[in-house]
Order: sequence, then C-alpha cells, then structure tokens
Amino acid sequence: MLKRQKRHRHAAADGVKARYAGTLLGRQKEIGKLLLHISNRQSLHIYGPEGTGKSALLNWAYDNWHAIDHSLIPIYCRSSRTLRQILLRIAGFLLDHFKHLESIDKFKKVKEIEYPSDIKKLSIRHLRNLIFAYIPQDNFCVMLDHLEYVTPKINGFLTTLYEKAFVISASRQSWELADYEFKGRLDYCLYLIQKLRVENLQKKESLVFMKQLCEDQCMTYRGRLFGDVHRITKGNPMMIKRIFEKAQHAEYYKSGDMNLDLILIDCRMDEVELNKKGLA
Repeated sequence: MLKRQKRHRHAAADGVKARYAGTLLGRQKEIGKLLLHISNRQSLHIYGPEGTGKSALLNWAYDNWHAIDHSLIPIYCRSSRTLRQILLRIAGFLLDHFKHLESIDKFKKVKEIEYPSDIKKLSIRHLRNLIFAYIPQDNFCVMLDHLEYVTPKINGFLTTLYEKAFVISASRQSWELADYEFKGRLDYCLYLIQKLRVENLQKKESLVFMKQLCEDQCMTYRGRLFGDVHRITKGNPMMIKRIFEKAQHAEYYKSGDMNLDLILIDCRMDEVELNKKGLA
C-alpha cells in the first residue's frame, strides 16, 4: 500500500514537472530535485548567492502545491528574519487549520487560544511549545525562506522542527561543514540535511530570460545589450530583473540609446538603501 502511494506521488510529481517547469526558466534540474524530496518527504535545504532564485523556487512550489501533492499541507514563512516572526506565522496557520489550540504554561494551566490576538500575547517559549505540540498532528510541510542569519535561538528551534516535521528551508548559507564558521553555528544534525545549490543562469537561459522581460515590458532591445547585461550580472536573475525594471524609465535614455552604466549606478544605490533598512 505504501509503495503504491509513493509511486502515485512520484507520478504526480513528474506530471507537475512536465507541465509547469517551463514557467521557472532554467530550473528544470532544481525543480526535479525539489519534487523528488517532496514526494519522498525528505527535508531539503536550498542555498546559493543572493538573487539566484531560491525564493522563486519556493514560490513556484507553493503556487503549484495542490498539483504537486495535495496530501501535504504547506506552511510558508516567506520572511524568516526573526524567531518570533517564524513562530507567529506557524502558530497562526495552525490556529486557522485546527480552529482551536491550547497552550499549557509552566504551572500546567491550560490557556484556550481561539483568536490570532491570543497568539500574539504568547511568549517565545509558549509559541515553541504550542507549535511542537500541534505540528505532528497532521501532514505539514514547513517552508522557511531567508534564513541568512541563523541565531542561536533559531538554531535550537530548527533542530527540533526538523525532528517533528518535513521542512524545506532556504538561505545564502550552505549549511555545509565547510561553512561552519558563519554567524550562529548550527547543531550538527542540521549539517546532515540534504542540500540543493541554486546557481546563476547560464548564458542561453539568461538571454531567454531577458527576451521574456522585454516582451513583458513591451521593449524591443536585443543583441549586444543582452550580452552586455549577461556579462555584467553573470546571469544573476535578480540583477537582470532590476536592470530591465529601470530600463522602462525615460531618464535612462539619451538620443534613443539606453545608458546601462547609469542604470547600474542607480541599482547599486538602491541596494545600499535596502541594506540600510535591512530589506535586502
């Protein structure tokens, strides 16, 4: 029976890959590995440099989740910058799913939780205990994006979460033993989780992506411009997208020619501003 269910999940995943993989340009290999892990219920850590498309991969999976595996229930934390932010998102989803939760304090007193405002009043310890009590009660997949800075508090939470649930995480850090010295060391068991590295687009895929952006934005540029953009960005999807978003504005043109250098300067200034605000 279990083998038949597993074969069915594999067949469904193959069907989704064939049908939807083209919507995420140049990521057929990554999609295949992600679908295999979902089908096998094996946790996976996605990593790679900024802007390579880790979030795009998670968004793709979440948007197509029902077709991928309708027996799994995804809990997606798009922004995972603090432990409390993660806990509130997961606890809020569990409340919506189960309609009623119970939290037990250190004095063994039961607290009824019926509204989102009740969750916001809970401490981090109570939120953790609540999540770990309820998350094994159904077939959940927890998706955590932007785990760039894993603090010791998040470290401990992740260790237990991986023991109790199927998890797909994403970060710029590789979580490899060679990456052991980064801020907020992980428990050893997290280094053993299987990994998926996301790279920049190859030149052919990068040019197709630029052509697609031009068509979406009703631009007519081709040829040398595309080559220059690929050389400058090294095929980084986020950088390419930012350049073509800027290219829609008239101030970047002189005598009908686009000033790519000015666009790059402004893109860099935007990045500095985002870093100051903690949004990059």
